[in-house]
Amino acid sequence: MLKLAMANLRSRWTAFAGVFAALVLGTGLISMMSLVLAATAGTPHPAPQRFAAATAVAVPADARGEAARLPTGLPATVAGGAPAGVVADRTFAVRRPGGPSDAVGHGWSSAALTPYHLTTGRAPVADDEIVLTGGAELVGHRIPLTTAAGRSAYTVVGATEQRWFEHAAFFTDAAAARISPPVNALATTGPAAALPTADGVLLLTGQDRRQADPDPSGGADQLLNAQAMAATTSGIAVSVAVFIVIATFAFSIEQRGRELALLRLTGATPCQVAGLVLAEAGLVGTAGSLLGSLLGVAGAGVLRGWMVHHGVAPGWFDVGADPLALLLAALLGVAAALSGAAAVAVRAARVRPVAALRDSAANSRAMTPLRWVLALGLFAGAVATGWTITATSPEYAVNARKYGAVPLLFVGGLALLAPVLLRPVARLATWPLARLGAGPLIVRQNTLNAGRRTAATVTPVVVAVGLVAAMMSMQGAGDGARADLARSQTRAAAVVLPLDGGLLDRPTAAALANLRATTVTPTRLEISGADGTVLDSLSGKAVRPDALGSVLKPTVVAGSLTGLGDDFLVVDEHTARSDDLSPGQTVTCWLPDGSRTALRIAAVVRTGLNGDDTYLSAAHTAGALPALAWLDTPADAATARTALDGLDAAVGPADLYFDRSAAKQRAQSRNASVVVLGISVGYSLLSVANTLVMAAAGRRRELAALNLAGATRAQTLRLIAAESLLAVLVGTLLAAVAGAAVAATQATALHRLVGGFAATVPWAPLAQVVVLCAAVAVTAAVLAAWRVTRGRSIEAAGARE
Repeated sequence: MLKLAMANLRSRWTAFAGVFAALVLGTGLISMMSLVLAATAGTPHPAPQRFAAATAVAVPADARGEAARLPTGLPATVAGGAPAGVVADRTFAVRRPGGPSDAVGHGWSSAALTPYHLTTGRAPVADDEIVLTGGAELVGHRIPLTTAAGRSAYTVVGATEQRWFEHAAFFTDAAAARISPPVNALATTGPAAALPTADGVLLLTGQDRRQADPDPSGGADQLLNAQAMAATTSGIAVSVAVFIVIATFAFSIEQRGRELALLRLTGATPCQVAGLVLAEAGLVGTAGSLLGSLLGVAGAGVLRGWMVHHGVAPGWFDVGADPLALLLAALLGVAAALSGAAAVAVRAARVRPVAALRDSAANSRAMTPLRWVLALGLFAGAVATGWTITATSPEYAVNARKYGAVPLLFVGGLALLAPVLLRPVARLATWPLARLGAGPLIVRQNTLNAGRRTAATVTPVVVAVGLVAAMMSMQGAGDGARADLARSQTRAAAVVLPLDGGLLDRPTAAALANLRATTVTPTRLEISGADGTVLDSLSGKAVRPDALGSVLKPTVVAGSLTGLGDDFLVVDEHTARSDDLSPGQTVTCWLPDGSRTALRIAAVVRTGLNGDDTYLSAAHTAGALPALAWLDTPADAATARTALDGLDAAVGPADLYFDRSAAKQRAQSRNASVVVLGISVGYSLLSVANTLVMAAAGRRRELAALNLAGATRAQTLRLIAAESLLAVLVGTLLAAVAGAAVAATQATALHRLVGGFAATVPWAPLAQVVVLCAAVAVTAAVLAAWRVTRGRSIEAAGARE
């Protein structure tokens, strides 16, 4: 059978060109995403980074937060100046117009701990001089910088190389100490014995120095966004590619029905027919998958550039030709080809020889048992997944990575049911045109008579339009629910925000302390039980105790927000359920400054949509800077504008803040959609064109007979264009059903968290995708039909297929 399969491929390679193209593109898509996903795994930078040149580093023993500092009672090492070879390291936030949002500042002595080297200029000497990493073009310029001490102008006197783990500005040691008095770490390039040992101090040497790095994960944490995007996109891309490859190969085998029937009539056994088809699929699949894997290497480089440019991945991120990822992609491509061939080959091989020709010419069976099982299984999986999330973790309904399986399963189920739904949907779509003459009726009947051919065209349309409808409506509803929930839980007229993002500075915080303002300080803490075992790491907000229940009003599900003292801790349902916490329970908390204290669970609130909903008293974050402040009334806002005049902060309406936050979230969702959906939609469009080109080759005699019956070539091409538009319309209607199913399932989950929210329909993206599908379908179908109708009709009608 292998020799016969190879002979078929050599002599009838045009019959396999469409399948080969689908396999190359599908495997290329899979390999591209597999390579990107593989590049986000592991530890990119396993060795110590920030303190690579230091022999030892002393940090707080309970350094659980980014603001952790060494005990102020440490001997003269801190209070009276460090001994020889010991550097008092400080790290603090720095912002400059047009600069990176995560920039930090250090004293110049800390530069030797990495080490940083001057590439141009000199070291800072005066307190208004700085050195920037990677800022050679700014040397000699005077630029404004905002730190915790306020905004000041500094002269850039030098530049160093850029390191992957931070964007840094180096001040003089005296200026750094004035801006950020606490010492975050002590490091030495000499003997480790030079560092002090005391209670509350942890001495790190060797590979343990990584614990003091800005990113102790060695770069893995910086790739979390890229990894999440790659994982989501890979899941969708693999599903779309495998599904369309299977559908394309199945359609190709259907077109060869007469050939398979002749084999049965000439004595071939069912096993031999099935073996021939599978051998051909294996050969085409192997060749197409190998070529597609190589194509994916080039595509991965382009995708990497997009991810870096849009901030999805850090600038140092690189994608290599991972052999395992390429092998996996190739195997998936071969498996898809074999699956597509097997689905039809088994059925064709089991018919009786006498009925083979009739079965191949007009098989009324729209769905195979396997296709029914797969379609119903996908629907059951979508419903089960949506119900489970609604019942256990409804907050996942706004997370595309955690909820993405629901739209994918609904769209896949509708696509598999395309053959059986085609007839009623096509009749519904053409019903308004029934009285316009014979033309629409001919288009409809041609579409219904060639159900399998039309279904092969409809399938990628359902995938393309359905994914956009389902995924983008899901994201839109989630973004809207986030904004509505935040707005409903805040009772304020105005908000105070830093001008350049980040945190408010000390002068602004001091001015707010004299006003009726509710400051919100972001913080991170770890909690442990009575036995000292760490239970969880939480992102929290430090606020005044009396602000909870008045200005900030999270929905309480257990406990109370009244009569709170400074020893309270409020957690959300998800945290309480995961860590087995309940009101009245006392837990040990490691605070951002490295200290620990016992806090009482005062209340459990409903889980929000932006991560942990954890609150503690602002008394535990003394010295930390707030991110924003809420003002209760318009009068408070007017007073704040006067008090903050000239400081690095602005007062604005609370509604405007929520609107801008929602717009920012929508923009981030759109950026994610470009990759998550764009690649799969592009592949689906190519599949539409490929299927129609394949179909045109099998319609040569039909089109010739139409011309012999009196239709002109232009009329024939218009008929083909109308059939293509009807297929796109049917696919769009089925996709709309999938989008509605996803919206209804998601709404059930979100209603548990938000009383009411506005469902969104992505009209503009949907219209764009539908127009693209129609343009691609019509262009491909008309061009292919024009090519096959170039000869004399009488010759084409009598030609052997």
